Amino acid sequence: MEKAKVMNLQEEMAALVKEYKSSGLTQKSFSARKGIGYPKFNYWYRKLAGEQVREPTGFLPVRTQGSSVPAEAVEVVYPNGVKLRVPSEDLSLLSNLIRLY
Repeated sequence: MEKAKVMNLQEEMAALVKEYKSSGLTQKSFSARKGIGYPKFNYWYRKLAGEQVREPTGFLPVRTQGSSVPAEAVEVVYPNGVKLRVPSEDLSLLSNLIRLY
């Protein structure tokens, strides 16, 4: 598909999604009234919503400065009740333990 056609389709679907949001209808009802298949409309709704809201995922770096306060332990509690205490200065170990579950 040509880039111009893709942009036109994206603009068209963005306008429909905007209209849908103020319509008060369900996605199924709205797409039926507009003659668009529900799966296609839902795809574009999710795609455009994903472009508007991008939240960071994963871990963010934590920078610490030297301190005279001794390092505390961090407790990781898994949903099954298992508790682990890890020294807070060992961030790679803490990260790996969180990813295990």
